[in-house]
Amino acid sequence: MADEPFRVEQIEEKAMEIYVGELLTLADKIKNIREAIRKDADTLYRRLQRAGYVRRLWKQTEETMPALIAEAYAADWTVADIAHELGVSESYVYRVLRERRDQ
Repeated sequence: MADEPFRVEQIEEKAMEIYVGELLTLADKIKNIREAIRKDADTLYRRLQRAGYVRRLWKQTEETMPALIAEAYAADWTVADIAHELGVSESYVYRVLRERRDQ
């Protein structure tokens, strides 16, 4: 009967080791998941920043586009060349030139 409490303590100690080991493994998994989420959030944040920056640059360029098109056309650029360089259609270039002429 003296051996029995000792065996129970051994079993409890071993169970505690296993339990603590599982908790540590789970804690590592949670840490890895949090790091992955944080990494994705950082990536999303950076992508949003870049998109905002590009959008602001485009807005500034868009405001000056008609003047730039008119300047290129006055410098004997063809409508096709202007459209190609700006990545717009020829009809857009013609429309901008017509609107500037009508002003």
